[in-house]
Amino acid sequence: MPDYPHIHLRNLGQASKKFRSRGMNSSPPPSPVENRKEHAAKLRTQLVSLAGEITEFAKDQKLAGVENKRRGVPVTAIGRVDEQLRVGTLKLNSQGLELLSLKERGSASQEKRSANFFITKAQLKALHAALDRYEGHKSGKRPRRFNLFETVTSFRLATVDDLWTGQMDMLPDGEQVVEWEVWVRLGAQNLFNRYLDRLGLATSGEPTVFVDVAIYNFAATRTDIELLIRGTAAVVELRNASSFVTEYLDLDPEGRTESVEALTNLLLEPSSDSPVTTVLDTGVNHANPLLSIALPSDRCGSIDATWAANDHNGHGTNMAGIALYGDLEAKIEANLPVQLYTQLESVVVTAPHGTDHVPGHEAIVRAVNLLPQGGPSRIFCLAQTAPGDFSDGQQSALSAAVDRLAWNDGKASRLICVAAGNVPPTVDKRYPVGAYEMRNSEHRLESPAQAVNALTVGAATERQSDAWQGFAPVGDLCPSSRTSQTWEQHDAYKPDIVMEGGNHILDDDPLFSRATNHTLLLTTNKNYPNQPLGWTGETSAATARAAGLATRLQAQYPNFRAETLRGLMVHCAEWTPAMLARAKQLETLGISKQDAFETMLQCYGWGIPNEERLFRSAGDALTLIAEDKLQPYKLQDNRISLREMKYFKLPWPTDILKSLNQAEVELRCTLSYFGEPDPHAISRNRSDRYSSHRLRFDVRRPGEDDLDAISRINQYASEEDIEDIADAETFGLATTVGDPGWRLGDRKRRRGTIHHDIWTGKAFDLAGRDAVSVFPVRGWWGDRKNDGYEHRSVRFSVIVSVRTQETNVNLTAEAMSKVAAKNLVAAPTLITI
Repeated sequence: MPDYPHIHLRNLGQASKKFRSRGMNSSPPPSPVENRKEHAAKLRTQLVSLAGEITEFAKDQKLAGVENKRRGVPVTAIGRVDEQLRVGTLKLNSQGLELLSLKERGSASQEKRSANFFITKAQLKALHAALDRYEGHKSGKRPRRFNLFETVTSFRLATVDDLWTGQMDMLPDGEQVVEWEVWVRLGAQNLFNRYLDRLGLATSGEPTVFVDVAIYNFAATRTDIELLIRGTAAVVELRNASSFVTEYLDLDPEGRTESVEALTNLLLEPSSDSPVTTVLDTGVNHANPLLSIALPSDRCGSIDATWAANDHNGHGTNMAGIALYGDLEAKIEANLPVQLYTQLESVVVTAPHGTDHVPGHEAIVRAVNLLPQGGPSRIFCLAQTAPGDFSDGQQSALSAAVDRLAWNDGKASRLICVAAGNVPPTVDKRYPVGAYEMRNSEHRLESPAQAVNALTVGAATERQSDAWQGFAPVGDLCPSSRTSQTWEQHDAYKPDIVMEGGNHILDDDPLFSRATNHTLLLTTNKNYPNQPLGWTGETSAATARAAGLATRLQAQYPNFRAETLRGLMVHCAEWTPAMLARAKQLETLGISKQDAFETMLQCYGWGIPNEERLFRSAGDALTLIAEDKLQPYKLQDNRISLREMKYFKLPWPTDILKSLNQAEVELRCTLSYFGEPDPHAISRNRSDRYSSHRLRFDVRRPGEDDLDAISRINQYASEEDIEDIADAETFGLATTVGDPGWRLGDRKRRRGTIHHDIWTGKAFDLAGRDAVSVFPVRGWWGDRKNDGYEHRSVRFSVIVSVRTQETNVNLTAEAMSKVAAKNLVAAPTLITI
């Protein structure tokens, strides 16, 4: 059966002339306090005491140059036990009360929330007036701040502990000098810098800037931090600092100089405009002849001028070889010419031993800014993690920096591949095997693996041999690959995919396993010329392999956007028999089929990319790619609301699908987009406002005409996401309850910025599923009516594929015959990648 390039379309979507959204169900009111008069009197006394604190703080702030209207204090409001603290839509840039962060504390049975506000003298006066109205309210519409007062037990001056939003076990408790991550109100950097100079504190470099905050890192005592809070009126929150740590499998390198020379003579160099894999790591020794053909010395750099650009550790050179070749053993054994279609680039982001580290969020921003503008397209490989950062799924400065770099103002998005992280070995490089029974559920992904715009890569293994018995089953999780099964906050399913990371063998002590040369991947080594080859594995190798694969995909399809490259990598991934057996095993334990699939996603992502389907379509495997954009918001009646949806009428192999009738077929649909991150939204417990906008997709259902499909979306698309099916049915909103056959369904597939689902059913049913709707859901842009975001358009990619077991049909040819020339992007010549 012949191969075809994928059908690449642009400007196919039809924008709705009118997009009607439905409001969200309002939350029930809080339970009333026992005696409102006494409660109000207690709160009033506390607010009066805060007035004195504002006066004292204002003296220092005046000396520091804080303008009069900005002088104030951070205040902590303690919520009632087991009652949600109602802060409404307050945020850092709100008029009136400014919300710094929202926190939960206490045991599950005594759950208590606290909120941190910044309050000026004028805001305190307004709060007193609101408290009077709260106390005197009898009936009718509740006055402003009523729910806040009803759910607060006390107000007091905030402390360092209150403003700490990092991991609690990392909170400094003494006067030792430690590294802090300090989030500062945007616009206050100059004043903050002057105060740092006054205290003799030096930052590690330039702050990383987001929409409302600038993030600093510096060493200080707890007293220094207290003075900064008091004197600058600019500190928003405090966290523990983190930087990249290289997890390096230091196995004996290989000589094999004759093999290297033989392979070098078979290499055919890439063209100068070939896409580039940019390795952000410990550096690369470009002198290795297997790398120098694709990596000239002028494409090796470092974020610090005092650091050498060559490899100070060995990890980066290992990654470069995997990205360029995959497993070198196969290339050496084949002894055939190797045409290279991609190039390499290297930037050192991890500090050499004995030098000052650079915070992870700052390191990657500096690395990307160091690269020349223009030239060949780039795919980024970040096989470094920050173990000291959040590992519970919560977004951090590092993951948000990755998301912002991927977003790149929405105009020239970047694909950044990041590692899931590895289970730490013992000091003698062994791994306890007990955790593997639950597929490392207690070893959670490491930052920045939670970045929603990144392609997060875990590790699986297909490595097994008659000569040795691998510990992990063929096609299952690599023994040291981390998962997100026990994440506390699931903003996205992570990892997105898994790739080969090697296996282990059981140690002499069967409670442990270990990696060996036989179980890992052969790659380039930094010790050229004596030892030009080495061994690598785990999620680092898997990430490098994914980045290299995506770069080769870019070489095949140079017009693909980063959103499409990421989308296709997920779209073409497949679960192995071992992974599917794991799902069946979970079902036997009483877990529902859908929940078992969800656990699979938290462990394996969508599986291992099928490279045949990644690069080309066939008669029995059609892939359609529609790249488009929409304008999510409009300004109307002095408020921002949702503006439009897009409806894609696809060139569909209707005749063939009808003729196949009862035959089993598979439909895959993927929506991939990037959003601009606001990391401070997470501090307010508003993960729905982390991204500037959110998108959803829906597929037309059998029996619907185009008007039916469009009207159904317009009826249930709302400005707030509806997570609960019961709520959706109460409001007459459509859900996938009436659309069986999907592995996840609408409720579960909507996380993150890449949404993928698989439908299986009869061919005659699929014949009517020839259209896809893409519609917006509110993000943080929708809360800022004065910043012009209603004029912005956002890009996205919709990928749809149809697969059948019937080999005597040509789905791709029929679909191609229905494509309008104005929508078709010229198909490239297929090359052997």
